[in-house]
Amino acid sequence: MLIILIVFVQSLEIELINLQQVYYSVEIWANNKNYNLIVDTGSDTLWIFGKQNNRRRYYECNECEAINKMRLDYGLGSIQGTQYNQEFKFVNERLNLSVVEVNQVQDLESLIADGIIGLSKQSTNTKQNLIEIMSYKKLMDGKQFGLLLNDQICSSNSLLILGYPNQSHYIGQLQYINTTNSNLWNSYANSIYVTNNTYLKILESKKQLILFDSGTSKIMMSSKKFHALHNIFNDDYNLQCESVKHLQFHELVCHFTDEYPNVIININSELNLTLLPQDYISSCGYNYLLQYRCYLNFQNLDNDDEIILGVVFLQKYYTHYDLLNNQVGIAQSKYYKRDQIPITHLGQQHSYEMFYISMISVIILVLLVILAMNFLKVRQNANEIAQSDEDNKQGNVQEQEMEPIKSSASQQR
Repeated sequence: MLIILIVFVQSLEIELINLQQVYYSVEIWANNKNYNLIVDTGSDTLWIFGKQNNRRRYYECNECEAINKMRLDYGLGSIQGTQYNQEFKFVNERLNLSVVEVNQVQDLESLIADGIIGLSKQSTNTKQNLIEIMSYKKLMDGKQFGLLLNDQICSSNSLLILGYPNQSHYIGQLQYINTTNSNLWNSYANSIYVTNNTYLKILESKKQLILFDSGTSKIMMSSKKFHALHNIFNDDYNLQCESVKHLQFHELVCHFTDEYPNVIININSELNLTLLPQDYISSCGYNYLLQYRCYLNFQNLDNDDEIILGVVFLQKYYTHYDLLNNQVGIAQSKYYKRDQIPITHLGQQHSYEMFYISMISVIILVLLVILAMNFLKVRQNANEIAQSDEDNKQGNVQEQEMEPIKSSASQQR
């Protein structure tokens, strides 16, 4: 019994809900309601949609004293609301946390979850910090947590691990890297390069700031670096990529081939974070023009010169966040299988759906053209018949007018 208790205290594993392979949420309770909140290592705030947002499940703080008004800006939008202290139930424990009841939203209305719970680095003096409170109440051992994000929607292996890491979830040993003194889980990479093992192109050769952010779905980089990667893919690997705008960002859509290179983020001499084509290609399939194209998980970031490693990266690598030592541990997840899938099978169902939709669209278009041509032909024939009838009618009238003349001429004779 004692051993079980020690294991439980050292590592508390909480199942996360995979929201369409874009975000991962954890369940939390307040006012007899449960909320699914996105676990966001790129934010330091817990917020939930309020009643004003016309959502089926909303948060409303009853008999609470407001602390202050808050506004938070994200890459895709912003929220505004009022901050309160509220008792929540989390993993069957009652915790007094700081929460923002959101009453105004911009460009985040389509967010699947009920809100966000931020797990970025915060000052240890912040009493409403989830990790601080859990550690203070001896519900976890050590001010640290890990994220295991499985890329399979129906799998239960996506976990928030509070306390010491569980080695059964990753391959080898955790490689720890130091983070900056900011409130974000930032670190520096030595260089970034693109290679197919025989040819290498440098994307960045100086210290590059990177951010481990579970609140971002894809891999984001500065517009300058995004365009540089675009040029490398086209000029050096002939991928015929196009920059396509989606929402507020640009993404790369490229020609299908099995010659995509690897993208490698070199942290130090012992640690290379490698993204294979299967890791950064979202799917390959037919578009509406029946072109077979690949959609990549890279987006441009206009503000800062940094690279944000979102869910696409975190699905491949188990990451462990240590508040006391100010570092992040990284190791490849045991459950990640995407790198074993052929590129042609990525998003295969989506590919076939697009192909069938395109074929059906072409057939419908051909049928519409045929119907239009038949309609025009019928209308033209009707006009010709009507014109012929009109001509015949006019001819009959002329003949009737000629008959009296002929009769008069006969009588005169």
